[in-house]
Amino acid sequence: MQPTIRLRLDKAYNVRELGGMSTREDRVTQWHRFLRADDISRLSDHDIDVLLQYGVNTVIDLRSQNEREAAPDALLKIASVKTIHYPMMKGNVQNDVSQYSPEELVRLNRHLGHFYVEMLADKDLIFGLLKEIITAPSGCILFHCSAGKDRTGTLAALLLKIAGVDDVDIVVHYMSSYQYLANSPMFVKLPRGIDSGMMESRPEYIQEALAYLNRYADIEDYLQECGLSREQIGLLKDRLVKVG
Repeated sequence: MQPTIRLRLDKAYNVRELGGMSTREDRVTQWHRFLRADDISRLSDHDIDVLLQYGVNTVIDLRSQNEREAAPDALLKIASVKTIHYPMMKGNVQNDVSQYSPEELVRLNRHLGHFYVEMLADKDLIFGLLKEIITAPSGCILFHCSAGKDRTGTLAALLLKIAGVDDVDIVVHYMSSYQYLANSPMFVKLPRGIDSGMMESRPEYIQEALAYLNRYADIEDYLQECGLSREQIGLLKDRLVKVG
């Protein structure tokens, strides 16, 4: 199947490639290696066929256990797809924003960028997550949370940073989420009174995460502090960037 920036699926709205982006070394991130996604619990048979034809053979579910139980991934029933559950947040997360109090929603909205930094600053979490990626079978890895914006967006930004993509392109890539998610029932039916800013992918949110990474001499310095060896970093880059 030909690579595409966004996969047009019936029941998932923010399934996008990390491939095709230029890097500072005049290379391009590889197609058919990484897909970022929102909720994939309601995929149609057509959607599943599209993902399998695209080459997906590994799913990394970044959601909490109660999110998974409430909305199990549709690809769990596919024997050829390996599913890895790796929560990117501590504790349980509600996948229905209507269950949060207005005070909690205001706090989350104001501190989304800080929330991204907290995930990146948890170096044990990042080490384990990147190790799962490095040791996954060759093929296409799809990683997702519920909206494909915050946890997924933070991991996507980190991977693109490792690949050598410019910050401005990482920000633009992140900002696309809100436009695609506008068609998702999860976002269309927001309870009255919820600040729509929480649903947006504002540039300042991901810029805060990038500013945290830019405190290090380079991205390899950050990765080594997380516990990755030079060999592991090389294997990760090989999955991300087309050589030659």
